[in-house]
Order: sequence, then structure tokens, then C-alpha cells
Amino acid sequence: MKKIFATILLISLIGTLNLMAQVRIYTPELNTPLNGTIDHMPDVLLNWKAVTGGTTGIIHYEAWLDNNPEFSNPVSFETEFLTAVKTSELIFSQLYYWKVRAKDGSDVSDWSETWSFRVIQRPVLRSPNDATSQTTDVKLEWNEITGTTEYEYQIDTAYYWKPITSGVTSHLFSTAVVDENNGWIVGAGGAILYYDGVSISPQTSNTTQNLNGVFFLEAEHGWAVGNGGVILFFDGTEWTAQASGTTQDLFGVHFLDASHGWAFGKSGTMLVYNGTNWTSQSTGATKDILALFALSENNVHAVGKIGLVLHYNGTSWTETTGVSNRDLQGVAFGSEDDGWAVGKNGTLIQFRNGTWTPLIHSLTIRDLMGIIFTAPDNAWIVGKNGTMLQYNGISWYNQTPGVTSALNAISLSSTVTAGFIAGDNGLALIFNDDAFTSPMAVIKSVPATKLSADLYDLLFGTRYFWRVRAKHAESVSEWSGARSFNTSATVELDKPINNAVNQNLDVLLKWKRVSPLVNYEIEVDDDPDFGSPIFFATSNIEINARLLKFGVQYYWRARALHPFDTSAWSNVWTFTTVNSVNLKTPANNATNVGLSPMLSWDALTGITGYQVYVSQDNTFENLLVSGVTLPADNFFAIPIVLNRDTDYYWKVRAVNGLDTSGWSPVWTFRTMPPVGITEPGLDSKLSIYPNPADHVVYVQLKDKQSLFARLSVTDLVGKTVIEKEILLDSSNKIITIDVAGLRNGIYLLRLADQQSVLTKKLIIRR
Repeated sequence: MKKIFATILLISLIGTLNLMAQVRIYTPELNTPLNGTIDHMPDVLLNWKAVTGGTTGIIHYEAWLDNNPEFSNPVSFETEFLTAVKTSELIFSQLYYWKVRAKDGSDVSDWSETWSFRVIQRPVLRSPNDATSQTTDVKLEWNEITGTTEYEYQIDTAYYWKPITSGVTSHLFSTAVVDENNGWIVGAGGAILYYDGVSISPQTSNTTQNLNGVFFLEAEHGWAVGNGGVILFFDGTEWTAQASGTTQDLFGVHFLDASHGWAFGKSGTMLVYNGTNWTSQSTGATKDILALFALSENNVHAVGKIGLVLHYNGTSWTETTGVSNRDLQGVAFGSEDDGWAVGKNGTLIQFRNGTWTPLIHSLTIRDLMGIIFTAPDNAWIVGKNGTMLQYNGISWYNQTPGVTSALNAISLSSTVTAGFIAGDNGLALIFNDDAFTSPMAVIKSVPATKLSADLYDLLFGTRYFWRVRAKHAESVSEWSGARSFNTSATVELDKPINNAVNQNLDVLLKWKRVSPLVNYEIEVDDDPDFGSPIFFATSNIEINARLLKFGVQYYWRARALHPFDTSAWSNVWTFTTVNSVNLKTPANNATNVGLSPMLSWDALTGITGYQVYVSQDNTFENLLVSGVTLPADNFFAIPIVLNRDTDYYWKVRAVNGLDTSGWSPVWTFRTMPPVGITEPGLDSKLSIYPNPADHVVYVQLKDKQSLFARLSVTDLVGKTVIEKEILLDSSNKIITIDVAGLRNGIYLLRLADQQSVLTKKLIIRR
């Protein structure tokens, strides 16, 4: 019994000692930012999970933050119960390490794991989109970086790449640069272009096969390869053919030195150069090899169709599968442990620690075609639709070539002082180190509360580049990748359509808006050289012409201007003004027409009136009626009572000052028969009384429907003494006409609507 008790006591003592040896509070677990992540704000929130344990229950936390994983000079944060601390003014691009421990009185936990994160390197631009067309007033916008105090931005008309005339329109596929005075581009149809430091000129290739790849060790040692197994060598003077031993298409060529070179292509073709000859080497692949990069003669990487990834170790080629199913079209290394392959649909895969791993990104979905490293922390990628990416050894970001064309290959000298990009349709871009160095490239700033900058009165027809960086009291970020936009070169005309005819003399000239803040100048002339134009100016996007003549072809153009620039003139359009009036009613050859008919025609604008002739013969030698109407009146009431059953002829022309249009075609009508047929129309709808009248005449609506008509009273010599418009309906069936001012005598009272005219004699007698 004593032995059992002693054993139990011993066990209890051991348990007590173990409890005393344990830490009474647990170690915190880190939450966010996740370990190894990048692009965090300079005021990132450090967050961890709460812990339990301790003796008092009052938990304190201590967090350390340092840019050294050994925490040699940490910044310390302490909280009570709170499981997060907000940092401030962290250094842009810096890699930070952090850890946390918990405290409760004298109880202190172990430190958590050490995690790292990297602060964001640069702002991300939002709009306008790259290489788009803009007005001369542009709003630049970018994404927010919290924890900053301001943003700085620059604009300039030059960037790292600028177009250079290639002299060809065929596609260009590859390029190689030795130095500022020696560069080559090859392409379709055997094209070889040479840059001598000043301009590009063609070199004779003696082949019409497409040349797909070119590589130079120095100005006197270069190779080009192409379809049909073509291999050409340049010795500093001329290109000569070398025997390849194959007819397979070759897509590229790469050299380490004059004795170690590779050419590769269709269906896994691999050729090796030993300084004298090209010999075939088996890769074991049947897919097309599209790109190759040699780190040494025993360390060569190649990529190709449908995710082909190959490696040569000096003895044999091996294939790595499962990395990608996209065509891989370029490969390059910044160091033995940092390589990248690029391909279709924005594919990016990285070689690190002996393994290829796809990069998940949102940079682009365009096909990536070529890649080059000039240093471990400087690489460029080009691709379709003007895609360009740059690498700083940490991450890729978007850049701009200033164009939207397909970019097929890029090369740069080792000193990064010369370079070329080759593209479709003869596009060639040359490296330019004058980016953001002009007097225009003044750094301007906006407060951090504003994520945009407004640009005004930019030059017309100019390509601009812009970029942004963030700041706070302790650090300035890297510049964003640049974007470009092109301002409108001139005005685009809209209406009337080019070569329009039958336009009114006050034709509305309209164009598309360039900017809300510009004015416009317009010239109209009958001379295509605008020797003596009619000039207009406006801030609107349209204006009515004036001072035009009938039946003339005019040329017109417009341009925009603001206080600092004037655009080029637009394209020249033409229009021809109307030279005739289109008659309307009564219809040509109409019969049974009333005895005081209303003549009408299609209205014209920009005129001073119309002239109307009525005659009983089509020569108008003996005019029956000659009248002039106001410009707003495209109708004319014949002021006399015509004979029954008689043919009449009429025509109209427009008048504008001293200018007249041509006469309309001559139309004819025949009045109603003499017996048994009453004049239809208004007579059955209206009563006019009293007649004779003294001071007042009443017009009463007999019909149930409403009536809108023009009323006029003329004396016997045709002078209008009363004229007004009347509206009769169910609520207003009687209109009063004041005739108190008329002298005694006989007058003609006419009422005309759109269908007919009623004429009655009106006698004034007092």
C-alpha cells in the first residue's frame, strides 16, 4: 500500500514539474498579409489570430517589423487584446519581415513564424487605354495606393521606343543588335534590313524564303535562318548560304560563341554548329521548336508548340511536360535560376529552383512573341496588338511601344543603348533613351485624395506618353509603366455627306467634336484651292452656311484651334446647292381644280422669298399672275377668280437677294367645269356673314371637325388688307373679323387650308 501511494505521489510531482515548465500562453498565428505576397500598401495592416492562455487573461501582443530577416533593427508595435496593427510610410518596393508574440504578465509566448511581404512598387494606370485616340483635353486616371500623400505625373512626346522607317511593308520576324551602329532585322520574302546608326537600308540575301530568325555575335559574325532549311552567314561584307542538311523550316537561331550555335524549327528539328559545320541533333520531340536560349554549352533551354519545354545538359535533350498547353514562342534567362518563357494568350512561365511554373497574372491576354534580358533586373517582352511588358527582377509590368500593331521580336544591346522591335507590315521601332527628358516632362503633382490629372490644350496630332508615381514622407515609388495616347490631328466632317446635292443656301455644316474646349474655323469656297473662301468661326460643332448661291458646287473644310495650337485642315468635302423648286399642289395635269386655287411647293431655307408665275400658255409671254411670297410661305393663293374649264400653267423659283434659282418645271392644271359642279372643299364647311358687312364679318364652322386655315382679304388690285391665321373647333366655332378699317367697296375674302381654297366676294357698305 505504501508503495502504491509513493508511486502516485511521484507521478503527481512529475506532472506538476511539467506544467511549471510549459509556457502558459500560446504562440500567435499570422493571418495577413500572406507570406511572400507582393504589392501591399505602405500602410498595410498586420493581422494575426488571437491566442488564449496566461494567468491574468489580459493579453498583450508585440509585433516586430524589419527589412532584415534577422530583425537586427526592428520596429516594434504593442497592443492590448487587439490582433492587428496598421503600419505607415513603409518604403515602396521594400521586402519586409514580420513576426508576433503574445504576453500575459510574466508569461511570454514564443515568436510566431516569420513571414514576409513586399510593398507595392508602382501605381497602376487606369485610363485612357494605351495607344488610343483622344481629344486635346485628356483626363489621366490611376488606381489608388493608400498610405500616400501625393501622386506625381509626367507627360512627354518621346519614350523608350519610336518608329523608324523600314522601307518595306512585309512582315518582319526577328532582329539582332550589336551596338548603336549595327543592327539587323529579317522578315518575309528574304528581307534583310541593316541599320548603320543613321537609317535602315536593305541587304541582299539571295533568297525569297521567309527569314524567321537572326543572331549576331559581332558585326562580322551573324546568322539568319528561315523556311526550307535556309541558313545564311554574314561576314561583315555579304550574306552567303551555309549547308543546313535539312529542308525543314527553321524558326530561330542562337549562339554562345563562334563555335557553339543552335538552329531549330519544324517538327523538333535541331541543328548544332561547331564552328565549321551544321549537324542534326535529336531532341526526341516532334512538335515545332519556336525559341531557344543557351546559358552554356551544357545548359540549353528550348520551348515550342503546345507547351513544348526541352532542356539540354550537354549530352541529351529531355522534355518537361505538364507546364503549359499553349504555344511557347520566346524564352530567355536573366540568370541560371531566373528564366522566363512566353507564349499565346499572355502565357508566362518562370524557371526557378530547377522548375518551370506558370505565372498567374492579369497583365494581358494577348499573344506574347519575344523576350530579352539585358540584366537580371531588366527584361522586355513584346507581343500582339502592341503588347509590351518590362521586368525589374521582381515582377512584370505593362509598358507601351506607342503602337497597336503586332510586335514579333525584340533585341537590345548589352549596354541597353541600342535596340529594335520588329513587327507586322514593315513596322520597326528603334530604342530611344530620351524618354521624359524634354522641357515638357515637368513633374507635376496632385494630392493623394485625387486619382486623376486633367490635361488641357495639348498639341493636335501628337503622340503623348504619360506615367505616374506615388509619394509619402519617407519614400517615392518607382514610376508606373508608361501609356500613350494620340491627340486628334484634325476635324472629322459629318454633314452634309460628301458630294451631297440639292442643299439649301443655309445648309447646316456639321463635324464631330474634337474637344469641348476648342473653337472651330470653317471655309467654304467654289474654288477647290480655297482662293477666296467664305469664312465662319464658332465654338459649336455646327453652323449654317450663308452667302451661298444657287446651283453651285462648293468645297468646305474645318479645323480646330485653342490658345496653343491649330489643327490641320480636315479633308475637303463638297456639296452642291439647290437650283430649282419642287412643285407640290395642285399636282401636274390635275383637273377639276378650284377657281382660286392655292399653289404650293417644297420649302427651301436660306432664301429671301419665292417668285410665282401663272399663265394660260406655257411660254408665259402673257402673264396672268406674277407674285412674290415671303421665305416662310411655300404657297401662293391666286388672287383672282379663274375661268372655268380652262388650262393654266405655273412655275416657281427661289430668290435670295439678287440671286435667283432656276425655274421649276412648268406644271399645268385645269379648272372645274362650268355647270352642275360646285366648288368642293371649304364652302361646305364654313358660313361667312353678314355680306354686305359694315364693321364685323363672322366666319362660322359648320363642320364638326376642327379647321386651321389662313384668311386674307385683298382689294381688287390685289393688295392684301387683312391677313391672319384662324383655328375653328368645337369650343370656338365662330371667328370675328374686324373690317371697320376698310373703305366701302368690293373685296376678295380667301380662306385656304392644305387641301383647298375658298374665295368669296366681300362687300363693305356703311
